[in-house]
Amino acid sequence: MTRAYAETYLDDAMNNLGDMFDYAAIDCGYDPEEFFSQFIASGVAGAFERGNPKYVAGLSGPELAAEVIFRTLGTRPDEPPSEAVDKSPEYWAGWSLAYYQWHTARHFSDMRENGLTIGRVLSLYPTLHEADISKFVTVADRIIKNNKEE
Repeated sequence: MTRAYAETYLDDAMNNLGDMFDYAAIDCGYDPEEFFSQFIASGVAGAFERGNPKYVAGLSGPELAAEVIFRTLGTRPDEPPSEAVDKSPEYWAGWSLAYYQWHTARHFSDMRENGLTIGRVLSLYPTLHEADISKFVTVADRIIKNNKEE
Protein backbone atom coordinates (compact mmCIF):
# COMPACT_ATOMS: atom_id res chain seq x y z
CA MET A 1 0.00 0.00 0.00
CA THR A 2 1.22 3.45 -0.87
CA ARG A 3 0.54 6.15 1.66
CA ALA A 4 -0.33 9.64 0.46
CA TYR A 5 2.34 11.40 2.51
CA ALA A 6 5.49 10.66 4.46
CA GLU A 7 5.35 9.64 8.10
CA THR A 8 7.23 12.84 8.97
CA TYR A 9 3.96 14.74 8.33
CA LEU A 10 1.79 12.34 10.32
CA ASP A 11 1.94 14.15 13.68
CA ASP A 12 0.98 17.44 12.03
CA ALA A 13 -1.83 15.77 10.11
CA MET A 14 -3.21 14.08 13.23
CA ASN A 15 -3.03 17.23 15.35
CA ASN A 16 -4.59 19.36 12.62
CA LEU A 17 -7.51 17.00 12.05
CA GLY A 18 -8.01 16.71 15.80
CA ASP A 19 -7.94 20.48 16.16
CA MET A 20 -10.33 20.82 13.20
CA PHE A 21 -12.98 18.61 14.83
CA ASP A 22 -12.42 20.22 18.23
CA TYR A 23 -12.82 23.74 16.83
CA ALA A 24 -15.90 22.84 14.77
CA ALA A 25 -17.66 21.04 17.63
CA ILE A 26 -16.50 22.89 20.74
CA ASP A 27 -15.94 26.44 19.54
CA CYS A 28 -18.42 26.64 16.64
CA GLY A 29 -21.10 24.29 18.00
CA TYR A 30 -21.36 21.98 14.98
CA ASP A 31 -22.71 18.49 15.44
CA PRO A 32 -19.61 16.29 14.94
CA GLU A 33 -21.45 13.86 12.62
CA GLU A 34 -22.80 16.67 10.45
CA PHE A 35 -19.38 18.29 10.34
CA PHE A 36 -17.79 14.98 9.28
CA SER A 37 -20.27 14.91 6.38
CA GLN A 38 -19.37 18.50 5.50
CA PHE A 39 -15.65 17.61 5.66
CA ILE A 40 -16.23 14.86 3.11
CA ALA A 41 -18.60 16.89 0.90
CA SER A 42 -16.29 19.93 0.86
CA GLY A 43 -13.47 18.12 -0.92
CA VAL A 44 -11.10 18.90 1.95
CA ALA A 45 -11.20 15.25 3.01
CA GLY A 46 -10.17 14.17 -0.48
CA ALA A 47 -7.29 16.64 -0.56
CA PHE A 48 -6.22 15.40 2.88
CA GLU A 49 -6.35 11.78 1.69
CA ARG A 50 -4.20 12.61 -1.34
CA GLY A 51 -1.61 14.21 0.93
CA ASN A 52 -2.03 17.77 -0.32
CA PRO A 53 0.49 19.59 1.89
CA LYS A 54 -1.81 22.61 2.29
CA TYR A 55 -4.39 20.43 4.06
CA VAL A 56 -2.13 17.92 5.79
CA ALA A 57 0.28 20.38 7.39
CA GLY A 58 -0.15 23.87 5.93
CA LEU A 59 -3.39 24.95 7.59
CA SER A 60 -4.12 24.81 11.29
CA GLY A 61 -7.10 22.83 12.56
CA PRO A 62 -9.32 25.92 12.90
CA GLU A 63 -8.26 27.02 9.41
CA LEU A 64 -9.21 23.58 8.06
CA ALA A 65 -12.60 23.83 9.76
CA ALA A 66 -13.12 27.32 8.34
CA GLU A 67 -12.31 26.01 4.86
CA VAL A 68 -14.81 23.16 5.24
CA ILE A 69 -17.49 25.56 6.48
CA PHE A 70 -16.78 28.05 3.70
CA ARG A 71 -16.90 25.40 0.99
CA THR A 72 -20.15 23.91 2.25
CA LEU A 73 -22.02 26.93 3.64
CA GLY A 74 -20.36 29.92 1.99
CA THR A 75 -19.48 31.63 5.27
CA ARG A 76 -16.50 31.63 7.58
CA PRO A 77 -16.84 31.23 11.36
CA ASP A 78 -16.12 34.23 13.59
CA GLU A 79 -15.38 32.25 16.74
CA PRO A 80 -11.78 32.41 17.94
CA PRO A 81 -10.20 29.04 18.80
CA SER A 82 -10.36 28.30 22.53
CA GLU A 83 -7.21 27.70 24.51
CA ALA A 84 -8.22 24.46 26.23
CA VAL A 85 -5.56 22.72 28.30
CA ASP A 86 -7.06 19.26 27.88
CA LYS A 87 -7.90 17.71 24.53
CA SER A 88 -11.58 17.02 23.88
CA PRO A 89 -13.09 13.71 22.77
CA GLU A 90 -13.72 15.40 19.40
CA TYR A 91 -10.01 16.17 19.14
CA TRP A 92 -9.20 12.53 19.84
CA ALA A 93 -11.73 11.38 17.22
CA GLY A 94 -10.13 13.53 14.51
CA TRP A 95 -6.62 12.63 15.66
CA SER A 96 -7.44 8.91 15.52
CA LEU A 97 -9.22 9.11 12.17
CA ALA A 98 -6.24 10.93 10.64
CA TYR A 99 -3.93 8.14 11.78
CA TYR A 100 -6.32 5.45 10.59
CA GLN A 101 -6.70 7.10 7.18
CA TRP A 102 -2.92 7.39 6.78
CA HIS A 103 -2.30 3.85 8.03
CA THR A 104 -4.94 2.17 5.84
CA ALA A 105 -5.15 4.63 2.89
CA ARG A 106 -8.95 4.36 3.15
CA HIS A 107 -11.15 7.24 2.12
CA PHE A 108 -12.94 9.06 4.92
CA SER A 109 -16.20 8.50 3.03
CA ASP A 110 -15.52 4.75 2.96
CA MET A 111 -14.89 4.76 6.70
CA ARG A 112 -18.16 6.56 7.38
CA GLU A 113 -20.20 4.42 4.97
CA ASN A 114 -18.87 1.30 6.66
CA GLY A 115 -19.78 2.23 10.22
CA LEU A 116 -16.78 4.24 11.36
CA THR A 117 -18.83 7.36 12.01
CA ILE A 118 -17.77 10.13 14.33
CA GLY A 119 -20.43 8.99 16.77
CA ARG A 120 -18.94 5.50 16.78
CA VAL A 121 -15.42 6.84 17.20
CA LEU A 122 -16.54 9.10 20.05
CA SER A 123 -18.13 6.08 21.74
CA LEU A 124 -14.65 4.49 21.84
CA TYR A 125 -13.08 7.47 23.59
CA PRO A 126 -13.61 6.30 27.21
CA THR A 127 -11.83 2.99 26.62
CA LEU A 128 -9.26 3.83 23.94
CA HIS A 129 -8.15 7.45 24.34
CA GLU A 130 -5.19 6.50 26.52
CA ALA A 131 -4.34 3.30 24.62
CA ASP A 132 -1.76 2.95 21.88
CA ILE A 133 -3.17 4.00 18.50
CA SER A 134 -2.72 0.42 17.26
CA LYS A 135 -5.65 -0.57 19.50
CA PHE A 136 -7.84 1.97 17.71
CA VAL A 137 -6.74 0.54 14.35
CA THR A 138 -7.71 -2.97 15.47
CA VAL A 139 -11.13 -1.84 16.68
CA ALA A 140 -11.75 0.33 13.61
CA ASP A 141 -10.84 -2.56 11.31
CA ARG A 142 -13.28 -4.79 13.20
CA ILE A 143 -16.07 -2.20 12.96
CA ILE A 144 -15.63 -1.89 9.20
CA LYS A 145 -15.34 -5.66 8.70
CA ASN A 146 -18.48 -6.33 10.76
CA ASN A 147 -20.40 -3.61 8.93
CA LYS A 148 -19.43 -5.04 5.53
CA GLU A 149 -20.55 -8.51 6.61
CA GLU A 150 -24.00 -7.25 7.64
